[in-house]
Amino acid sequence: MEETQISEDPVKHNEIETPATAVKIQQKPLLMYGAVVLVVVLILGALLYSQGIIVAAKVNGESISRLSVLSELEDQAGAAVLDSLISDILIEQAATEAGVTVTDADVVTEIAAIESQISGQGGTLEDVLAQQGLTRESLTKQIRTQKMLETLLASDITVTEEEVNAFIEANGPLPEGQEEALRPQIEEQIKSQKFSTAAQSYITGLRTQANIQYFVDYE
Repeated sequence: MEETQISEDPVKHNEIETPATAVKIQQKPLLMYGAVVLVVVLILGALLYSQGIIVAAKVNGESISRLSVLSELEDQAGAAVLDSLISDILIEQAATEAGVTVTDADVVTEIAAIESQISGQGGTLEDVLAQQGLTRESLTKQIRTQKMLETLLASDITVTEEEVNAFIEANGPLPEGQEEALRPQIEEQIKSQKFSTAAQSYITGLRTQANIQYFVDYE
């Protein structure tokens, strides 16, 4: 009797495990199929995504790579762009060292003033930026850099009454009745000229003192 009981137990145990094994065997092809589908989707997605990253355009099926576009741009304006980027970094470093900060509010206020002036002439800021090949982002960077310079050079770009009077005398008398309205414009013009001269001299000085290493030689 005992031997009969012992021989029956393994049979029942096998009957319980067999369906579980069958389920596992069925799951393996499904998992493999799912993995293959996922790989195919990722490859297709990468190919479509790379059209904008690697390929800039296609002409009758012939691709123009973004690398060739960038190479052409470097040949045409690489030296000027690199020079501008170096100047921007030097100005930012000088501003940081001098404790000069330009807030987002300062930049927004300046852009609003520019936009108001352009709209008063019947145009839009977007049109002007497009004509100059600029964006709002690039304009924002330019204004921030200029304001840093203006603060750093504040003592060099003040305009006195004597300078305004000398300008008027050198350029002829102002129209009668318009002197009060025109004097602020003349002052701003003189200030702009002084700023341009002082900025060029200041940046040249920064370059002379800086340690600039060039790894690309643009002709």
